[in-house]
Order: sequence, then C-alpha cells, then structure tokens
Amino acid sequence: MYANFSYFYKCLEIQTKVYIEGSMAGELTFRIDGDGASIRTFYSNLIPRFEDCKSSQDQNPPTKTIMKVDSKKLNACLQWQATMALGRGTASSAVLCMVENEMLVIHISLNPGAIGFFTYYVPVHYLSADDMQQ
Repeated sequence: MYANFSYFYKCLEIQTKVYIEGSMAGELTFRIDGDGASIRTFYSNLIPRFEDCKSSQDQNPPTKTIMKVDSKKLNACLQWQATMALGRGTASSAVLCMVENEMLVIHISLNPGAIGFFTYYVPVHYLSADDMQQ
C-alpha cells in the first residue's frame, strides 16, 4: 500500500483537485484527472467501522460516497507520512470518515497509543448528483 501511495503522493503536487471514493464494503479509490490522462489508486479489503451506523451494515449494496478535495490541503495532511508508514511502528491505524459534500476527516493513531493521535478536518468541494456519476 505504501509504495502505491508514494507515487500518488507525487501526483498530488501536479493536479489541484483529487476525487476520493469510498464504500462501507472496504474499498477506497483516489483519482486525479488531468489533460488526456486519469490516475487512479485502488485499495480493497479495508476494514470499515460500523459504530453508530448499524443501518449501513444491513444495506445492499453497501453505502458509498465520492468527494472532491483540494490536493494541496490533502497533501498537507499527509506530508508528515513521507518518511513514515503504517506498520513501521509510527502509526498504528488510520480512519477516514467521509461525509458527502461536507468534509473528510482523517484520524491517525500513533504507536504506542500513549503518544496520541492526529485528526485532520479537510473541507470538500460540493459535487452535484451528475458529478458523482463519473
């Protein structure tokens, strides 16, 4: 996962907007659209958290959302990870909370847990229903 994201991380510097699509089925996609090209990074088999959203567990198909985020703001949140990665002892877990057309919350728990955590609130750009069909 870290190798794929390092390439995508460099792409964040090129484009001004990034699309993030996530589902409660444990899938996450980052997409950058440019002139004549589109770059997508896919993650699957992620573990969704269902606390306080029991209705999402029972839904078929699973709940999903797409959002557009300013790449510079996302890059600023992830920049500290340039030399660190999950599983290398610095961060024990990461949780993304995606609220459609509202915000993206990134919560990173540090290892050991007594050190603390980071929580980033990233504003998103409004997407109409037509934009979400892409």
